[in-house]
Amino acid sequence: MAKSIQLVETIPNGAKSQNAVWITPTDKLIDDIGKWRTNIAIDIDARVQYTVDGSTWLFINEGENLKAGCSYGFDIYVRAGDLVNFRTPDTGVTLLLGRMDSIKDEG
Repeated sequence: MAKSIQLVETIPNGAKSQNAVWITPTDKLIDDIGKWRTNIAIDIDARVQYTVDGSTWLFINEGENLKAGCSYGFDIYVRAGDLVNFRTPDTGVTLLLGRMDSIKDEG
């Protein structure tokens, strides 16, 4: 089965405040069921969290620091009506890359 990939969101690069959401307006509202393939790179070793309901925050990478200057790819499974966003509980983090692609029909 062929893949269909569509860019859903580019998260603005730059300095990120502690516990502040990365996507504005506040959350990315999902209008379809599927999978988002997400790539994130940050400038210092730090933790990153995401939410699918706008209030419950889950750690990426088992709560371990993402390494500075490395690109991390992961999938988030979403449903219509989910509110997706990202943040860091740490200070001094600058986002170098933030991209989410919708993956459809992956075999």
